[in-house]
Amino acid sequence: MFFLPSLKKSGKLDRVYLTVCIVGSRKIEKQDDYASRNWDIFAPNLTIYGFDADVEACEQANADLEARKVNWTENHIPLALSNTEGNATLYVTKYPGCSSLYPPNESYMQRFNGYIDLIQLNRTIEVETTTLDTFCQSENIKEIDFIHLDVQGGELSVLEGASEILGRSILAVYSEVEFTDIYVNQPLFGDLDVYLRNQSFTLFDLIVSTGRAVRTTSPITSSNRPGSLVWADAFYLRDLMRPNLNTHLQTPERILKLACIADVMDYTDYALELLEYLTLNYGNDPNYNLADNIIESLAQIPELVNQGLENLPIVNRLRDYISSNNVYLRNTKTQIKKTTNRMISRAANLINKSDRDAPPKPSVCKFLKFRDEIYKCTDYLHRNGYASHNLFCKDWDIAHIIFDLSDGNLLDMGSSDSYILKNAVLKNVQGEKYGIDLQPPDVPLEEVKYMVGDLMDTKLPDHYFTNITCLSVIEHEVDFKKFATEVSRLLIENGKLYVTFDYWTPKLKPDFKLYDKLWNPLDKNDTKNLIEECKSCGLNLVEPVDWSLGDAVIKPGYFSPGANISYTFGMLVFQKN
Repeated sequence: MFFLPSLKKSGKLDRVYLTVCIVGSRKIEKQDDYASRNWDIFAPNLTIYGFDADVEACEQANADLEARKVNWTENHIPLALSNTEGNATLYVTKYPGCSSLYPPNESYMQRFNGYIDLIQLNRTIEVETTTLDTFCQSENIKEIDFIHLDVQGGELSVLEGASEILGRSILAVYSEVEFTDIYVNQPLFGDLDVYLRNQSFTLFDLIVSTGRAVRTTSPITSSNRPGSLVWADAFYLRDLMRPNLNTHLQTPERILKLACIADVMDYTDYALELLEYLTLNYGNDPNYNLADNIIESLAQIPELVNQGLENLPIVNRLRDYISSNNVYLRNTKTQIKKTTNRMISRAANLINKSDRDAPPKPSVCKFLKFRDEIYKCTDYLHRNGYASHNLFCKDWDIAHIIFDLSDGNLLDMGSSDSYILKNAVLKNVQGEKYGIDLQPPDVPLEEVKYMVGDLMDTKLPDHYFTNITCLSVIEHEVDFKKFATEVSRLLIENGKLYVTFDYWTPKLKPDFKLYDKLWNPLDKNDTKNLIEECKSCGLNLVEPVDWSLGDAVIKPGYFSPGANISYTFGMLVFQKN
C-alpha cells in the first residue's frame, strides 16, 4: 500500500465498501488470507466471499475467522463454481490444492520435474456445481468489486458463469492461468485472455514465480531459459479513464474503488493516475479531492522530497486543489535538509526520526481520548519514515513509544507481529533486540532474536535490558505480580518499561477470547493494582497518571472486536530505580 494509509486516515475510505470474491479459497499459506495482504484496511466496510469444493477447508476457514473476531464480513461457502448448474466429477489429486473439475494430464505432466507428485489422481467424487451469477441472485448480492480465481484450469468456466456480475460491477480480476495442459482439455491462458479483453479488461501483469518446469529426462537446465512456462498469475484491471469507454462503471465512486484496488495490489503508478484523474475531474466534491492525500503519500519518498515536491509536474497540475495549509509543501525546504542528513540505508529508503521534526515530548501515562489523536500519531509515523500498524488505532501506542525509545538492549513482550521492533530497526536503535511470544513471529526480522515462551518467565539474563515494551498483552491472562517481578529482574537500573492496554471504566466483561486468551480490559482499579505491583518491584511511574477520559474511541465499526463493546487504550511508562 502506498496511498491507502493517507486515505484511511483522512476518512476518504469511510464511504468505500469493497466486496471480494475468492474462488478456490482454501487457505494453505498466510498469503491466502486476504486480511494478511492489507485488504483489512477497508474494514469494517469489507466483505469477502470464499468458495471451495472442499467442505472441511471452508469449515476450518470460518472457524478461524470466528476465533479471530475479525472486524469485517467474511464467509467461506462449500460450493463448486462453474459455468453450469448440475453435477460434475471432482478429480482429487495427491496434493489437494491441485484438485480440479478437469482430469489431471498425468501422462503429459510426468515429463516435467515435480508435477506428477502434485497432480497424480487420488480419487474422484461427485459434486454439485452452480454459477456465481446464480449464487449472487439467490443471496441478493448486487456487486462484487474484485475476484480471485484459483481453480486449477476451471477459471474460464467460472468467469463464463459470472458474466452478469462481471459486467455489472467487477473492476479487477486476479487469476491463475496455465500455458500448457496440466489438465485434460482445460482452457489455457489465451482463452481466458480473449474472454476478459472482450469484457474491457486490460492485462496488467503476469507473475511467473515458480511456474516453469524442466524435463525429467534432462540433466541440464539453461540459466537463461529455466524450463518451459507452465503457469502464472495474471492480473487484469479495468481502465475507467478511457474516453471512448461506454459503461455505467465510469463513475467517481467506482474509479476511487479501482484506485484503492490498484494500490493494495501494488500498482502504485496506476493508483496515482486514477487519484489524479478523480481530483481533476471531480475534485469540486470534497469526497473526490485527493490532492492532499497524494502530496502526503509522495512525501514519504526521500528522493522526491530532495527534488522538491513543489517541482513535481503532478503537484503543479493539482495546484488548484491542494489546501493552503498543506504542511508537506509549506515545509519542503526543511524536509529536504532533514532527509539529506538523516537518511538510513534500508531497503525502503526510510528516514530516521529528526529532532527538528519531532513534536514536544508528549505525556506517556494517560489514556487515548479522541480519534484525532490516532490520526496525528499516524501522520507522525509516516512523516518520519516509520511503519504504521496494520490496525491504525495502534499507531497511538507506537508513536508515543518510538518517540521516547533510547539506545540499549530492547525486549518486546508479545512480539509475534511487533511494530515496535520493526520501528526500532528503522530508528537504528543501538543494542540487541529480542522478542518473546507464545507463538513465532509472523514475519521475522533478521535483526531480532525471537523466543517462543512465557513473558512472565523468560529465562533471559538478569539486568540485561534498557527498555522493555508490552503492547496490548497484559489484559490477556497476565498475572500483574509475576509480570512486574520478571520485568524488574530483566531491566538495568533506570531502565524503562512501556505498557499499553485496553481500558474502560466502568469495567467491561466480554465473554470471548482474543489470541486464544481471555480478554480482560483493565478498569481504573485494575490499573491501580498494576501500578502498585510494579512499585513493589522497584518500577515507578515516570510521571503522574492523567486519569481523565474522553471518547470510547474503539467502538463497533472502528476496530472493536465485539458488536456492543466500546473502550479506549491506556499507556503507562515505568522506570526502575
